Amino acid sequence: MGNPSQNFPAGAYWNASLIHSAGPFNPVKIYSPSFSRQGRQKNDSGSSLRANVLLTAGVLIIGLGLTAGSVVWLRDDLHAKAEGQFKRQAEAIDESIRERLKLPFLLLKGAAGVYAASQQVERHEFRAYMESSQIALEYPSLRGVGMVERVSREDLDEFVAQQREQGSPGFAVKTKGSLPELFIIRFIEPLMSYMPALGFDLGAEPVRREAVERAIDSGQSTLSGRIYLVEESGKRPGFLFTFPVYRNGANPVTTAQRREALTGVLVTPAVADEIMAATVVAAQGQAAFALYDGGLAQAGAGAAAGSDLAASAQLLFDSSNASDGEALEASRATRAAPMFELNQPISMGGRALMLRIFSTKKFEASASNLAPLWLGLSGGVLSGALAWVVWLLASGRANAMRLAERMTLDLASERQRLADIVEGTNAGSWVWQVQTGELSLDERWAALLGYDLQGLAPASMESLGQRMHPDDTAVTTAALKAHLRGQSEHFECEVRMRHRDGRWVCLLGRGKVSVWSADGKPQLMSGIHMDISEKQAAQMALRISEENFRHLFDSSLHGILQAMPDGAIQYANPAACRLFGLTQDEIRQRGRAGLVDPDDTRGHIFLAQARMSGESRGEVTMRRGDGSHFECELSLTSYLNQRGEACSNIFLRDVTKRKLAEAEISALNKSLEDKVRQRTSQLEAANKELEAFSYSVAHDLRSPLSSIDGFSHLLEKSVAAQKPERASHYKRRIRAGVRQMGELTDGLLRLAHISRTSLKAESVNLTSIAERVLEACQEREPGRSVKWHVAQGLLAVGDTELLRQVMENLIGNAWKFTAKAAMPEIRVGQLQVSGDEQPTYFVRDNGAGFDMSYVGKLFGTFQRLHSPEEFSGSGIGLATSQRIILRHGGRIWAEGAVGQGATFFFALPACAERQAVLEAEQ
Repeated sequence: MGNPSQNFPAGAYWNASLIHSAGPFNPVKIYSPSFSRQGRQKNDSGSSLRANVLLTAGVLIIGLGLTAGSVVWLRDDLHAKAEGQFKRQAEAIDESIRERLKLPFLLLKGAAGVYAASQQVERHEFRAYMESSQIALEYPSLRGVGMVERVSREDLDEFVAQQREQGSPGFAVKTKGSLPELFIIRFIEPLMSYMPALGFDLGAEPVRREAVERAIDSGQSTLSGRIYLVEESGKRPGFLFTFPVYRNGANPVTTAQRREALTGVLVTPAVADEIMAATVVAAQGQAAFALYDGGLAQAGAGAAAGSDLAASAQLLFDSSNASDGEALEASRATRAAPMFELNQPISMGGRALMLRIFSTKKFEASASNLAPLWLGLSGGVLSGALAWVVWLLASGRANAMRLAERMTLDLASERQRLADIVEGTNAGSWVWQVQTGELSLDERWAALLGYDLQGLAPASMESLGQRMHPDDTAVTTAALKAHLRGQSEHFECEVRMRHRDGRWVCLLGRGKVSVWSADGKPQLMSGIHMDISEKQAAQMALRISEENFRHLFDSSLHGILQAMPDGAIQYANPAACRLFGLTQDEIRQRGRAGLVDPDDTRGHIFLAQARMSGESRGEVTMRRGDGSHFECELSLTSYLNQRGEACSNIFLRDVTKRKLAEAEISALNKSLEDKVRQRTSQLEAANKELEAFSYSVAHDLRSPLSSIDGFSHLLEKSVAAQKPERASHYKRRIRAGVRQMGELTDGLLRLAHISRTSLKAESVNLTSIAERVLEACQEREPGRSVKWHVAQGLLAVGDTELLRQVMENLIGNAWKFTAKAAMPEIRVGQLQVSGDEQPTYFVRDNGAGFDMSYVGKLFGTFQRLHSPEEFSGSGIGLATSQRIILRHGGRIWAEGAVGQGATFFFALPACAERQAVLEAEQ
């Protein structure tokens, strides 16, 4: 091979193991038969031998007992520490999953704010809000947000037509079954990604329907049971997050009120394994977990081995198996029992979930410790050694011989232990006779390149140099020369060697010259090689990941700062530099405190929240490099650096323009309110003028009517003696017209009085009022026989005098229009209604009745369906009654038929609602 100091072909210095060259290990027995016989011959006394044996046995038993106790204590201590570490890992997983399940509800509450700011949200407004929310960036595990509207099956065609007219020409409803109510996804954003979900009827599937109806009835956000998304090609379990939206201004309390005030339900679907992805990464393979919809059965210690679940429990996610639903279900029966397991109930969105956390093989491998075994072995060896020393001391020369034999055996065991260590590290060993060039390799070294020893034969420095990567030749040769010249204590170098299948394998070589000649030349060098290809690949992947993150950091449109715990800025991306108008060095010089307006106390609150919860979001006034201020929206998340310090990433967004727009909108709203108040005052003034005019007209009409009546009376007296028939007829007509004009004037005055009178909130006994009105009618016409019945307990809340006028008008009409009936009958009562409807009262007669085609004229001023010759009256009583009932917040209507009588109904609000109406009126 030549002088090694002159030329060392690269790769030719891997040689056979020193252990390998020493030959295979042959176990040596401690006591040979001949040795035992000699020992027995040298013992002069059998009793002395028995004493020595008993003493040695006693020492051995005591040593083994102490060793056993120490092993048990050490094993229990290691197990307790591993259990504590697992519980901390489980707590972190539980907290992470709860936070991930809360994020969708935050998104839905934000979307509900769009409806709180507008009476009706159109499709383009909904899309604009969703695009501004940047779901993919801030909520990466969510699929989008949809708006669900409750539609009656009878109105389905009209609903579809309306959606197509409003910008969705291809809108179609996807439903099944025949339920009367459908819950249809009206909007879904982003639309292009989840087009199949548009028009999907959530009410057609029991699990989705239950979550939507529970959200509507409870008024709270809800979480559905296990579902499979319609846009998913595979069957991956997921959830449906819902949030009800009610009419702007509505504050429903009961279930009925919530259903009445419902605008729609905001929903967002999510796949379980996407929500849990970050938690799986954070667990770092130390713990696995499974999430169930419901509770676990009494499985005991064997739960991890696939025990049966309760009928209500459904597997949603299993971090240690495939993500599709069928594989998840099948995986439960094949999983081995873990070392540790913890079941944790989770209540989220009104739904009970069960989180089962169990240790992984990786965790158990790290938790398992050979220290008890080594302690037991070491204790046993020490106990035996101590007993052996005692035996040697007691047995003299024979024990000394046995001790020598035991030392020989220990040397062989040590050699075997060294061989086991080399084998356990999966490293290939080599030995190189530097001066002769002899090179020896072991089987493990050959296996690193995919060969056996025969495949590499003959092994030489030149043949190995041919397998080395050309770029590594110079570096390897330089490292070897430096060690052979004594310039380095050990030889160490990374080199790429060609594998049998053609790929390059990265090996880490380490060695040392163990034998030197008298003149200082290297004689024998040995070492090992280990395959570090996977480590190199992992490091390369880490560098690529860091580079990708750096590109994302630098290209972000939002400003990003990385701050240390003391507020020092470690890094600022270009967007942050543009935002503040400063260079990165200037931002570092200012620090976090120098970027925030010192007069804005929100910054301290923001930082306090971040220290407590690890994240925070809010708005703070910031300062640019030129001294100007701007409103900035901040989002802060904390992380630990390599030294374990709590650092933070701060995301910034300038919202100055948005704030100015909000201020402008607020000013416009205030201006609009001022204009409304101005128009209202003008309208009130006009109404007062109209009332004054009506009152004046009524009084002005009364005066000439009084004169006409007086003069016509005098005329009647003056011509009474002559008794001309024609004159008497004219006088009667004049008197009748005057009386009718007087009745009309009185009606106008009553209408004006009703408009001016303030309502009084008091309890009114309609039964008592109706009975008095009927008695008064009977007294005015004692010759009539009318059968009447008034129900007892007719109570209402309102203005007593005004409701008395209503009863007088309605009962008076019934009395008047039954004049020609053969057996006149009048009934006053109350209809039976459900608890949430308005109490309804009625006045029914069997008189002349009316044609229902003219029912629209009944409540008009001066409207009559009968001539004055048939039935007297001014035609203003029903108009007055309608005005009174409307002022009380109720309604009035009538039903009848010609010749079969009529029924007048009037409904008043429930007691609490009537009280509110009357107080508002006052």
